[in-house]
Amino acid sequence: MTYVIGAAAGLIFGGIIGLLKNIFIWQRYLQRSASSNSQGTGAGEVYARAMVSYFVNILTLVIAFFIRNVIPFDGIAFLIGTAAALVIMNKVLAFQQKRSEEIREEADRQ
Repeated sequence: MTYVIGAAAGLIFGGIIGLLKNIFIWQRYLQRSASSNSQGTGAGEVYARAMVSYFVNILTLVIAFFIRNVIPFDGIAFLIGTAAALVIMNKVLAFQQKRSEEIREEADRQ
C-alpha cells in the first residue's frame, strides 16, 4: 500500500510542478506566438525556454530524490510518480496546444 500512496503522491507533486512549469514557461509564449501571425517565432527564445524547462524537470527530480527518505511512504514510487507526472503534463500541454490550433484554423476557414 505504501507503493500506491508513494506513486500517488509523486503524481500529485510532479503534476503540480509540471502544471506550473507549463503555465509560466510555455503558455505565455504559445499564446503570444499564436496571436502574432508571424512565421518566425524566435528560435533562441524557444531554446532558452526549453533549457529552463529541462532545468526545472531536473531540479524537481533532484528534490524528489533527496526527500525520498523523509516522506512516510515509498520513496522510489514517489520518484517514479513524479517523473511520470512531469512527462504527462508536457504531453497534456502539447495536446491542448494542438487542439487550440485546430479550433483557430477552423474558425479562420469559416
